[in-house]
Amino acid sequence: MGRAPIEKVLQSHSDRLMAIEGVVGTGIGQVGGSPCIHVYVVKDTPDLRAKIPTSIGGWDVLIVETGEVRALKSSGAAAKSRKSENS
Repeated sequence: MGRAPIEKVLQSHSDRLMAIEGVVGTGIGQVGGSPCIHVYVVKDTPDLRAKIPTSIGGWDVLIVETGEVRALKSSGAAAKSRKSENS
């Protein structure tokens, strides 16, 4: 029996991973040319590593330190562009 598609595995585990303090995102990436689950964290610490599994559903998990992730405000140009597209 094979493993479930990585997209399905990530979808079913993303909420649980995001609930871990210090995790700011999840995604699909590669390690060594093979697909893996990425878990983006503010700071990679031993305590955080202990809470994040090394594999999920047969897929490797890679912890990626990103720092804080913040949404950017829309620039005036982007807002004007969207407004003209809707006119």
